[in-house]
Amino acid sequence: MIIVVATVVVLVVAAWIGWPREDGPGGNGAVQAGSAAGQDGPARDDGTTTDDTGAAPDTVTDEVDPGDPALEVVEEPEFDSESKPAEQVAATWDDGVRAAARAAASAAVTAFSDVDQPTAAWWKKLSPLLTPQARVVYEDVDPRNVPVRQVTGPASVVDESSTLLTEVTVPTDVGDYTVMLVRADGASPWLAEQIRPPS
Repeated sequence: MIIVVATVVVLVVAAWIGWPREDGPGGNGAVQAGSAAGQDGPARDDGTTTDDTGAAPDTVTDEVDPGDPALEVVEEPEFDSESKPAEQVAATWDDGVRAAARAAASAAVTAFSDVDQPTAAWWKKLSPLLTPQARVVYEDVDPRNVPVRQVTGPASVVDESSTLLTEVTVPTDVGDYTVMLVRADGASPWLAEQIRPPS
């Protein structure tokens, strides 16, 4: 009896092992898994598929071909009016220009003669009234050596032969100082190029 039962169990196990299953190797499950991958072949890790030869199909990418020529600028960029250099304004002589020249000369001599203060403060007031060339000359001046102390009268324009350069005399407590003024154009301010003491 025991031998018969053992034989039946062995046959049942053998039949179960050899019976094709849907999820086993060679079963329908394998076929379904293959069809789930698509007709183009098995899926790859990067999300693309391959054909039967294992090669990936052609795909469209955004990469630029290194052999492509560089982009060319078709038109030159246009600059707005604010970035364009301003055109020079024609310079002339009139009462307003003369008044501006007298005021610039008087201001330069007044700042030059204001020596009762620290050197840094003296230079801070004087330097904006000078041309860049004059600043190089006068920045080394020791205010203690300046003889003039104050402006004593109205300035007078003495040379109008040029519209961009003039000389103005300024009365002071030590005599008339002569200030040479220059300007870049008719819209630019007069600046002192030289401040000469009485001869």
